[in-house]
This record gives sequence, C-alpha cells and structure tokens, in this order.
Amino acid sequence: MTIEEEMIERAGKEMAREVDREVLWGMLQGIGWHRVMLPRFVDNHHAIDITNWLADNCKQAFERNGRDFLFESSKDANWFKLRWMS
Repeated sequence: MTIEEEMIERAGKEMAREVDREVLWGMLQGIGWHRVMLPRFVDNHHAIDITNWLADNCKQAFERNGRDFLFESSKDANWFKLRWMS
C-alpha cells in the first residue's frame, strides 16, 4: 500500500467515525439527552479543568468530543452550562 492510499484510508475511517458519532448523538438527543457546545477553550488547563469537573460532578452518563458535550441528565447539562459558559 502506498503512503497516499494509507492517508486516504485513514481519512475515510476518521470520516466514518465522525458520521457514526453524529448518528449516535442524534439518536441520544432524540430520547432526551442534552447537547452543549462550548465556544472555545481558554487553554489546555481549561480543558483539563473541565475533564475533572465532569468526573466530579456529573451524576449520570455523558459523552464528550472536544468542545462538544452530550449529557443524559438535564440537571448535569444545566450545571455544566452555568459553570463553563458564564
């Protein structure tokens, strides 16, 4: 396999993962999960602080992809917004 073929294969797999995630997240939203997108991270420490906050404070399941978050609990989503979007 050439390097070009490897790059195309890798890009295709990444696109498939993104599509799968969007489909799954759409289904979860359809059954009542809550999506929150942060506008930006201040720096790497900010992202780490958010990761720690999620582990310490979320009472129900959540998913994360970069600045995009999905919460099973509306309460967890609302506390997250109050803490990180103000």
